[in-house]
Amino acid sequence: MKDVELIKQYNEAPKKLVEALSGLDDSGLGKKRAKDKWSIREIAHHIIECDLNYFQINRYALADTGEKFIFNEFDPNTWNKNMEHSKRSLQLELQLFTIMREYITYLCNSLPGALDRVLIHQDGTATVRDALKHDNQHAYHHINQILETKRIHNL
Repeated sequence: MKDVELIKQYNEAPKKLVEALSGLDDSGLGKKRAKDKWSIREIAHHIIECDLNYFQINRYALADTGEKFIFNEFDPNTWNKNMEHSKRSLQLELQLFTIMREYITYLCNSLPGALDRVLIHQDGTATVRDALKHDNQHAYHHINQILETKRIHNL
């Protein structure tokens, strides 16, 4: 995938998430693919919670390329429970997702060699390009889960 396409796909993820959520009321947002799976609302919150971490990682790599960044692993199930994802509105989080992605897109388009800048972390080394690919894969994987849930429930 060309860098321009990668950045475009990265920047469009919030719009794709909003489209996937369109037409859902509280009842629809509570639907699950299966008994032990997260609801649509929980999946959407999870995408954005993870992106908050990715946002900081990407900013660090862009600002201080080649330096080591240690980030805490987090248990998504703990965050889901303690942040009450099953009960909370998505409105503010969707705005946050949009602005985070817009900001990283802006930096990638503005800074010389942005996608080649490097982050060193406890699991190895990655370029910003690698990180954006990962971020896209994560978001679109879960957006597809939302769409699958809607199909299962004819929403």
